[in-house]
Amino acid sequence: MSTVSVPAPSDLPGSLAPHVGTGAVETGAQLAERMRVRAATGYGPLVVPDAIASLLPTRGLERGAVYRVSGDAHLSLLYALVSVATGTGSWLALVNLPQVGFLSMHESGVALHRTVCVDIGDQSAWVNTVGALVDGFDIVAVSTTRCSVSDARRIVARAKAQSSVVVIVGDAGAFSVDYDMSAVTTDWHFSTHASSRDVRVSMGGRRLHVQRSCRMSLPGAVSAGVSP
Repeated sequence: MSTVSVPAPSDLPGSLAPHVGTGAVETGAQLAERMRVRAATGYGPLVVPDAIASLLPTRGLERGAVYRVSGDAHLSLLYALVSVATGTGSWLALVNLPQVGFLSMHESGVALHRTVCVDIGDQSAWVNTVGALVDGFDIVAVSTTRCSVSDARRIVARAKAQSSVVVIVGDAGAFSVDYDMSAVTTDWHFSTHASSRDVRVSMGGRRLHVQRSCRMSLPGAVSAGVSP
């Protein structure tokens, strides 16, 4: 059985509550229109912050591709990856990721009213649920992958057909990763609390012939140089 949830206003700080409410609910007609527009015009890459764009061959998230994020700052990197896309109309599904923080996502620029959290408790439902999400969402981020190699290939084929992006958080399992990204913290910045951190992001993968890396501050990815 799968549980789907969106952040409720009562669960968020006051400044976030106005952004999540009944106005964020998408009707069937709106979903149909979004799918029509995506099918007609959605073959370009999804926009990412400039610092991350400098690492990517297409300067954005390539539709139909599989990405992996790892390292001690992997969640901060995930938020940065999807922030601009969700802010400009793309929808995000987070699968089996109870560790995500809505406040951190908000501070990173993720549009919470276009974010859905899905908990797949029944392992036998994992493949069908993720496949359905790939059909309807622009970006699907998954953890605890539970499928065979053949099932992973079918999910990727559906992602390519629907122009969706799959992001694996942590162990890729049976998935063959196109772009592998790792974020490692190099320094922290504090005020009354940990407000941001400097990270080094390295990127490789089977679709990238030469490994690339850059330094940035998260949240708020600001380019500080890129090296091959």
